[in-house]
Amino acid sequence: MLSKRPYLVPAFYDWIVDQGHVPHLVVNAEADGVMVPTAFVEDGHIQLNIGPSAVRDFHMDRSGISFEARFAGQPERIHVPMHAILAIVDRDSGQGATFPDEPGETFPEGEGAATPPPAGKPERKGGPHLRAVPDSGEETASGGPNRSGNSSDEDPDDDPPPGGGGGKGGPSLRVIK
Repeated sequence: MLSKRPYLVPAFYDWIVDQGHVPHLVVNAEADGVMVPTAFVEDGHIQLNIGPSAVRDFHMDRSGISFEARFAGQPERIHVPMHAILAIVDRDSGQGATFPDEPGETFPEGEGAATPPPAGKPERKGGPHLRAVPDSGEETASGGPNRSGNSSDEDPDDDPPPGGGGGKGGPSLRVIK
């Protein structure tokens, strides 16, 4: 039977983020293809905050999820194949979905054991993608991908840059081909 995980994990992720809540993954850290910092694994499992403000270079497709996150202040490249995801949960409400192994479970096109994309650049498939970028090119706490807590020197009443922009110092969306 075709696994439900590659279809339900993205749906639950979107649902949790759309509510302004924080999605967490529970991962079998001992499964094939999993790349996580082993110092944070407990009883063969690791819980990962995959909220937009906690990760960089986030990429999710039917084969798995990859991103960069900080653990004890150190950046780490993370890769979790879909077959290793045990649950996705809304940290704020506790709601979500669990995914026990099912007999005969298969993944589309054998993608369950996919290899991670190269470090530095997320894997991109298909057409254009949208990415939030800071208005002035600076990383900001209010919308830039760094989320480092640095404050922006921008005047919130300044006009947005040519080509649109989010205004008010927030991110703007740009099509990346």
